Amino acid sequence: MSFISNLIREMERSTAGSEDTSRRVMELCGTVRCENALFVGDESDTPRIINEKTGVKPFAAFYEQHRADSAAALGFETRVVGAFELPEKEGGWEFVWMNCGAEPDGVPLRLERLYGSLKKGAVAVYRTLCWLIDPSPDTRCYVECRFGRPVPLDAVLRFAREQRFKIRDFYIAPKTDWTNGFYRPMSDLVKKYEGAADNETAAGISEINKEMYMFDLHSEEYSYVYYILEK
Repeated sequence: MSFISNLIREMERSTAGSEDTSRRVMELCGTVRCENALFVGDESDTPRIINEKTGVKPFAAFYEQHRADSAAALGFETRVVGAFELPEKEGGWEFVWMNCGAEPDGVPLRLERLYGSLKKGAVAVYRTLCWLIDPSPDTRCYVECRFGRPVPLDAVLRFAREQRFKIRDFYIAPKTDWTNGFYRPMSDLVKKYEGAADNETAAGISEINKEMYMFDLHSEEYSYVYYILEK
């Protein structure tokens, strides 16, 4: 496991985000009436907020065992899933929240799978990494190497409509989700490793500093976008 991967294991989340954003997105969902719910992601704030807002404890799926263990300690039923796995529910889920990044298998395919997992009338929150404006060449090169290939914000809206989703709203994660919610706690953890002699640690710290520098320069070009969809 790489230095950066080990560092992220010590953090509350493995991607940019915040409790404030989760609460704001739940507000944009409006009144959600459901008897079952699913969360797929990398942190425990959102399952707790879903529970508060709907009265239903979501089934919480994670990509890493230690994050599933943390959610289980809070009383959630959990499961570790593969990178592109969506747990099934007989009759369909009535509310789903999926925190994804750039989509190696494509946004249309992910939305198709999401649509098929839902009960008629269900609400879904789908998060993916998007270009907010046409990126500069250096931003595109760096982000695609670091995160994968984001798609433009409006392209996801088009894909969702093609999949027959109704679009309730969308929310662009603010810059603070990256700076305060991800890079600041990461920087605090890095301090205890500064001055380490091994090459892997030094290279990892250099890569983290480069990522934060690039985001600071180009944060208006990309971010996570939360799409609120209805089947």
